[in-house]
Amino acid sequence: MTVASISTSADFNPFVAKIYRPMLRGYFGVAGAYYAVMTVMHLFVHSGTNLLAIVSVSTIACITLAIFWYRLRNPIAIARLHVVTTIANLLMLTNVMVAMEIDFSQANLVYFIIMVMVFALACSSLNQALISIVAVIAGLFYVLLKNAPEQVTNYSFVVSSAAMSAIAITFFLRRAVGRTAFARNEAEKRLQEAQLLSEEMRHLSLSDSLTGLPNRRAFFESFQQIKKDAESGGSIWLVLLDLDGFKAVNDGYGHLIGDELLKMVATRMQDYCGDEAHVSRMGGDEFNIILPHSAEETIVDAWCQGLLEYVARVYLIEDRLIQISASIGCQQIDPEESDSQLIRDADYALLHAKKHGKNRVIVFREEHARVAAERFKIEQALRVADFDSEIELLFQPQFDLGQNRIVRAEALARWSSPIIGDIMPARFIEVAEESGLIANITLAVLKQAIALLKDRDDLIPLSINLSGHDLISDPIIDQIVEQVEVSGLNPALLEFEVTETAMMADTSKASRNMLRLSALGHPLALDDFGTGYSNFSYLRTLPISKLKVDRSFMKNVADPMTEKLLHSLVGMAKTLGVECLLEGVEDELQLIIAKRVGTHMVQGYLFGVPMTASDLLLQIEEQNMVAETYIGRGALIG
Repeated sequence: MTVASISTSADFNPFVAKIYRPMLRGYFGVAGAYYAVMTVMHLFVHSGTNLLAIVSVSTIACITLAIFWYRLRNPIAIARLHVVTTIANLLMLTNVMVAMEIDFSQANLVYFIIMVMVFALACSSLNQALISIVAVIAGLFYVLLKNAPEQVTNYSFVVSSAAMSAIAITFFLRRAVGRTAFARNEAEKRLQEAQLLSEEMRHLSLSDSLTGLPNRRAFFESFQQIKKDAESGGSIWLVLLDLDGFKAVNDGYGHLIGDELLKMVATRMQDYCGDEAHVSRMGGDEFNIILPHSAEETIVDAWCQGLLEYVARVYLIEDRLIQISASIGCQQIDPEESDSQLIRDADYALLHAKKHGKNRVIVFREEHARVAAERFKIEQALRVADFDSEIELLFQPQFDLGQNRIVRAEALARWSSPIIGDIMPARFIEVAEESGLIANITLAVLKQAIALLKDRDDLIPLSINLSGHDLISDPIIDQIVEQVEVSGLNPALLEFEVTETAMMADTSKASRNMLRLSALGHPLALDDFGTGYSNFSYLRTLPISKLKVDRSFMKNVADPMTEKLLHSLVGMAKTLGVECLLEGVEDELQLIIAKRVGTHMVQGYLFGVPMTASDLLLQIEEQNMVAETYIGRGALIG
C-alpha cells in the first residue's frame, strides 16, 4: 500500500481516529470554553431580540462542544468523528453569521479567514475539510454581498489565498497523519506478531520437543498452583514413572526406535490419564504425573497399577514387537512440604520400586521417610568426608586350593564418619554410588592400597572394586592410571573387580576402559558372576582374567541343582580360559563342593574374615597351615 492511499484506506481509519481524537478533544475544549465566556459577555453587550439570538447560538455551541469534549474521552469510529467535527464547525460558522447579522463590522470578517485555517486543521478527512472551507467562503460572500458589496473583489483575493493555504495544510496534514497511522499500524502488526511468536516460544519452552508433553520447566511452574489446590483440602498425589530397561532398548535397537518408543509411551499415558491427571516428561525415560481429586491410597495404587499394565502392552515399531515395563513411586502432596522434599520422597519410592523387582508401585510411607532421612544424613556426611583419613582398608584372602596358600586379598573399604559414626559398607557404598560420590572412595582406597604395596614387599597382590560409575568415567580411569604410574608400582599387583551390572550402564565405554587397564598390565575380575546379564559371546570380548561366582550360589549346597549350576559356571570359565573363584566358602561342606565342581580358587570366612593389613601378614603362614588341614579332610571325605 502506498502512503498516498493511506488516508483514504479503511484499514487505517481506526489509527486516524486514534490520532485525531486527542487533537479534536482539545479543539472542542478550547472552543467550548471560548463560547462559554462569550455567552456571558453577550449579556452585557446586547439586549432584546439580538441578545436572545446571539446568546441562544453561543449557548448551544458551548453545550454541544462540551458534550463532544466529554464523549471523546473514549475511542470513537472515524465516521462518527467526521459527524461530530462537522457539527462543531457548523455551530461555529452559525455563531459568526448571527454575530454579523446583529452587528456587521468589516473588521470582524477576519473570523471567516480564521475559520478557514482552523477547519483545515480540525477536519480528519480532505473531503470534510473542503466542504467546511466552501461553507465558510459561502458565508463570507453572503455577508459581503449583503453589507459591503464593494469589498467582494478585495476579499476574493484574500479568501482565495486562505483557501489554497488551507487546502494545502489539509492535504499535507492528512498525509502526515496517514504516514503516522501507517507506521502505527505496522508497529501494532509487528507487536502482534511478536506476541504470537512469544506465545509460541513460551509454548515450545514449556513443551517436550520429542513427545509434545509439558516438560520439566512446565511441571515446576504449575507445581506451586497444585500445592495451593492441596491447601483447600483436596487430596493430590505426585506420581513418578520411570521405564525399566529403556537403555537396553536404545542399545539394542538404536536411538530412533528408542525415541519412537518414548513417543508411544507418552501417548498411552495421555490416553490413560485423560483429563483426570496431568502428565509431564522430566527427561530421558522419566515422567511425572499429578493426580488430583484422589482419595485413599488404595485407589491411587489401583490407578497406578492400571497405568503400568497399559504401558507394558506390546509396542509395534517398524515391524518390531517391543515390550517394556515401568516402575512408579508415589507421594501425597503436603502443601507444607517444599517442592524438593516432595519430589525427593516420590523419587525415593521410585528407587525402592526399582530395587525390589521393578514393574511395581511403591507409595512413600513413614518407614521410607526414616530410611530416606538416614540416607540423606549419610549423603551429607559423604559430601564433606576426608576419605584419605576416614576410610580404613580391611582385606579378605583369596585362597588357591592347588597351591595351598593365599595368593591375593580383596581390599574392602570401611568408613567411620566423625559426623555419624560407623556405617555398614553396603549402606554407604550404595548411597555413594547413587549420589555420584563413589569415585572419591575408589581413589582413596586405591591410594591406600598403592601405599601398602609400596611399603610392604611381603604383601600379596591386592584386588580393588570399581563401581559402574568409575568404569564408564574416562576422567576417573585417567586418575587411576596416573596414580599407579606415578607410584611406579607393578600393575600386576593391582587387580580390579567389576560387576556385570556395572558394565551394563554403558557397555562400549566399560569395554574400552577395561581394555585400557588390561593393556597396562592390571588383571581384571568379573565380580558377582552368574547374577547379571552377560552372555558367553559378550564375555569373550572382555579382557577378564577371573570370574568370581557370586556367594548366593553357595547358600544351598545341599540342593543337587546348586552343584549342577556351579559345574556350568566353572565350565564356562574354563571354556573362556580364565580362572574361576567361588565366593562365600564358609564351611567344610562348601569347600568340598568347590573342589567337586572343579575350581581351585575360593574366598570366604573359612579362609579369613576381612582383616587389617598387619593381621593379614601375620596370618598368611598360619592360614596356609590351616588350609592344608581342611584340604586333607576334604580329600578323606571326597
